[in-house]
Amino acid sequence: MKIYKKEQLIKFFKNSIFTLILSFIISGIAHTSVTKEFIFIEIFYSTIRIFLGILPIVFLRQRNFLFKDGPLKATSLIFYYLILVPIVNFSLGMGTTVEFEEGLEGLKYFFYFISFINVVLLVISHIILLKYVFTDFLRRRRKVVVGDITVVITTYITMAITFGLIYTLLSLFSSQPAFNGITYNMSAFKFYFKHIYFSFITITTVGYGDVYPLTTFGEFLVIVEIITGIVLTNVILGLIIGSGILTSNDK
Repeated sequence: MKIYKKEQLIKFFKNSIFTLILSFIISGIAHTSVTKEFIFIEIFYSTIRIFLGILPIVFLRQRNFLFKDGPLKATSLIFYYLILVPIVNFSLGMGTTVEFEEGLEGLKYFFYFISFINVVLLVISHIILLKYVFTDFLRRRRKVVVGDITVVITTYITMAITFGLIYTLLSLFSSQPAFNGITYNMSAFKFYFKHIYFSFITITTVGYGDVYPLTTFGEFLVIVEIITGIVLTNVILGLIIGSGILTSNDK
């Protein structure tokens, strides 16, 4: 088993290196018609963007890579999309939007295509996770195991981050401030993190009052998130712990 995992790790590493090289080649070809100072920095940024967009597809091609079941793999993809990718973008100063100069139309549409695939994968990851936590459990399609506690907790965290992303998009596409305490003059990282912070204090029903929605749609999303958090912790997690799996001697 350990040998199999080691082989999978080596294969994934090789595929990642190949993906990075391919991303550099695509970026280089796209910038051949652009004459600009510091062109290598632009190629580097585009390479990172392409690599981050293609890497999840490489990850999904690995059969049983580290995770034997769908929920943990879906959770890892959600964390990748909602935490790692934004942090890398902010640290490289790429912000939340992509600007393309004249001559890079082909690369622009390529990014649109990759973004569409990643959005689909993100939605599918949430569906897999919620199906495992809600539908399969409530309909008794599977036995309750100790690992379900971890799955519910990670689902709780991923849902908070997901709502934070939705709140961020709501602010970005709103002509007026959508949340009190969040302004457009914040740095890109603080702007994104502030919405994540608001989402966590919402799903935990803490509600400090320093940040609150200013639109009706924002208030509706808050209600949905609170209900989701209550169902996950009070209902699903309560039923799992109450099933006796922590005190049962059955193996």
